[in-house]
Formats: sequence, structure tokens, C-alpha cells
Amino acid sequence: MHFSLWDPQGLRSLLYDPGEPGGLSALGRHFIAGVAEHLPALTALTVPSYNSFRRLVPSAWASATTAWGFDNKEAALRVASPFYRREEQTYNIELKVSDPSANPYLSLGALIACGLDGIERQLEPGDPCEHDPARLTPEELARGKVRPLPSQMKEALDLLETDTVLMDALGPLLSRCYLAVRRSEQAAFAAQDLDFEIRHHFYRF
Repeated sequence: MHFSLWDPQGLRSLLYDPGEPGGLSALGRHFIAGVAEHLPALTALTVPSYNSFRRLVPSAWASATTAWGFDNKEAALRVASPFYRREEQTYNIELKVSDPSANPYLSLGALIACGLDGIERQLEPGDPCEHDPARLTPEELARGKVRPLPSQMKEALDLLETDTVLMDALGPLLSRCYLAVRRSEQAAFAAQDLDFEIRHHFYRF
């Protein structure tokens, strides 16, 4: 999922600042920090299927952590290199922890809610990750505020339920219904074998 931030007139990028390292504005850093802060819970909405979590493993270009970085394909949040001489127009961020099994309206709405929380609280994302997070030292992980993402659907749903920003954004009815349906799916798939998982995901998605 690629996204960018613009002023209300759609004329000026709020992500891009040529005076900042990598061209990332202070507001962009706050937005990234908000998404990273909530990302373990956000996975329940952006990679919501039981099968989704088979993809979130280290060194697989899908990210297994909350790391961010400039053009780092192992980072969950990748600041993509802009086009030459079109830097402001093409400056964007990729959220790699996303797949087509997600509802795009819920994914985008939740992403915005997390980013706005980062802006409102002026959060900082830590140091950008320049290498595969699986190869970083504990000290480097701490400087980048890098945390692991859930490895299973049940863990992601538990984290979503305790994330007040996302639960408030969903509202009481939608959050209750979403958790009930996804928990039912998780229980059904966990009780079966891989053939069941493949067959049902194939026909559903």
C-alpha cells in the first residue's frame, strides 16, 4: 500500500522537505511513527486472513517488524525513492504489511487514524533502518524502535482489541462485529490442516 500526504488544495506534498535527511519532512516522520506505534495491532486489518501471516517472516521482503527506512525492502514502512526532478510529486511511503485479503476501506481508514495519532502526539520513529532488521544488533534495533510483528492471526486480533486508537476509529459496532467474525475464522482455520487453509482461501479470495 503506497500513500502520500498533501495540503488541502492538493498542490504541496506534506511528506517532502528537501532540507531534511532523505527529504522526509518532520510531519512525515510523525506520521510514520504513528503507524509504526500501532502497526502490531494494525496488522489485524491490513493482513487479516489466517494465511496472511505466513508471509510475514524475516528476510522475505514483507517485513516481520515495525522497522522503517529509506528504500529498504525489508522495512515495514519504506520511504520510496522519488523520481529524478519530480521529487515532490512522486515522494511516497509504502506500507509493506498489507495484502489483497484486506478490506481497502478499513485498511486505509485505519492507516490514516494511526498516522494522525503520530502527528497529534508528535511521535518520532527512531533511526531509519538501513539493513535487514533480522541482521541488526539489539542496540541498533533499540535505536530504530524496532519491534516484532504478530506471527499469528490470534495475536494480531488480541492486540487490535486493546488498541484504543484503532478501536475508537472503528467504532463500537464495527469493531465488535469485525473481531467476532475474524476470531471465528481464526478458530476454524486453527483447528484444521494446511489443505483446508489452502482450499478455503482459494475459493474465498
